[in-house]
Amino acid sequence: MLQIRSDHMSALAEQQMSGFVSRMAAHLREVFPEEASRLSDPDLVVFVEKVCSQGEIWEIPNEDHLERLLELFLCFSELRRQPPPEWLQTLVTSPEYTGERRLCMIEDHLIFGAGA
Repeated sequence: MLQIRSDHMSALAEQQMSGFVSRMAAHLREVFPEEASRLSDPDLVVFVEKVCSQGEIWEIPNEDHLERLLELFLCFSELRRQPPPEWLQTLVTSPEYTGERRLCMIEDHLIFGAGA
């Protein structure tokens, strides 16, 4: 009988994440060439990894949603500011929102000037 241990699961998760990071870096280069051109290939990979980590903290684990979050981070420098804008900090720390709702509100605020 095949037995999957936690180290196997960790290795599979790491491999899956590595593939996702590579796909997203290529996606950003293809769909947003001007915005992505300011980052070298290694820097783009680091960028994708950092945004994915942020997405996990904000409870945005779904790949489709992470893709949207990556696009927003790449296109809107406001999201990359340190410290983050007050509206963003308030939105992402509010426990009443799901990750998907947070993403929609971030997108609305950036694109339409609406939201938090």
